[in-house]
Amino acid sequence: MAIVGIDKLSLLDYEDKVSVVLFSKTCNFRCPFCHNGDSVLNAQDELNFDEILAYLKTRIGLIDAVVFSGGEPTLEQDLEVKIKAVKSLGFLIKLDTNGSNPELLEKLLDDGVVDYVAMDIKNSPSLYAQTAGVNNVNLSSIQKSIDIIINKAKDYEFRTTLVKEFHREMDYDAFYSLIKGAKKLYLQKFVDREGCIIKGLHEVDEQEANKLREYLLSKGLISVSLRGY
Repeated sequence: MAIVGIDKLSLLDYEDKVSVVLFSKTCNFRCPFCHNGDSVLNAQDELNFDEILAYLKTRIGLIDAVVFSGGEPTLEQDLEVKIKAVKSLGFLIKLDTNGSNPELLEKLLDDGVVDYVAMDIKNSPSLYAQTAGVNNVNLSSIQKSIDIIINKAKDYEFRTTLVKEFHREMDYDAFYSLIKGAKKLYLQKFVDREGCIIKGLHEVDEQEANKLREYLLSKGLISVSLRGY
């Protein structure tokens, strides 16, 4: 796993936990609103994993968890090896994923090495590829990952970053069908930052975000919350 970035102290990436966040380079999506676009698109020096482990050993008792983020960590062949090395130090493990590699996701959950999964749900199916910034997306893999997380993850969240240019024509019914049965969804406010792949995109206003939230709750989702509003 090519780790190209580290956030040594985060209070936001793992709910109610103090964490260190590790960022992988590889990604098969090019979401225009991605805040990590620079590390995905541009060559970065890979951080030495032994040095990362040495640093984490100094944080035992000071932080709760390590987050494997990206990029898309599940595309890295040695992800499980690195997760197990960190897990052996006693930290909780959170995995951020776009859900495109359900086979590895399921293996990690079956092996019990991941404590929390956060999966991005990009949009309703007809807008999924456009929102992910690619020509096509294997939606069956996305659906399989969603189902695996719902049925096997110790704890999890789904999250959708709402961007006006991509979500104003969102099909609410089709979106709900993707995540039917989920216990937790966050609707995230988009913030235009320097690292975004495309500049000048706009947030969905709070009224529209609440409209989607209320619809999903009415359909039976247990928890739908706005994040960042």
